Amino acid sequence: MSRKIDTSDQFIEFYKKKGDYLVELSENHYKNKEYKKTLELLSQAFSMYEKGGATELAAQTKHTFNEIKALHFGK
Repeated sequence: MSRKIDTSDQFIEFYKKKGDYLVELSENHYKNKEYKKTLELLSQAFSMYEKGGATELAAQTKHTFNEIKALHFGK
């Protein structure tokens, strides 16, 4: 008799923490003027927040991404 373990809450928490980590990492790259890497990390963070259902954090991350992209790479 095998019981299926519900790990969905753990995955949601994992995705959110991973997103937080990527945003923090992107901030360090931004301070070092590594804007392309910053955008890559923010894009990954956005995906993690989306997977974790953190829509507010995802929207905030997308907004930051768009601001940095417009400021340093034009439109």
